Amino acid sequence: MSNHEIARSLSLAEGAVKAYVSAILLKLGLNNRVQAAILAYEAGLVDDGCGGASPGRLR
Repeated sequence: MSNHEIARSLSLAEGAVKAYVSAILLKLGLNNRVQAAILAYEAGLVDDGCGGASPGRLR
């Protein structure tokens, strides 16, 4: 999701979302959302998106 989409769905300012995302990436020692997605996948928080009802799918 884009910062705009997140802001709209949570009724936040887009700048606030950008600040929150940046703070999360900093705390996790990551450079971008791709690295965050990989970390989430490796931690079992999401699956590979290939379908099925796997237990790891967006818990």
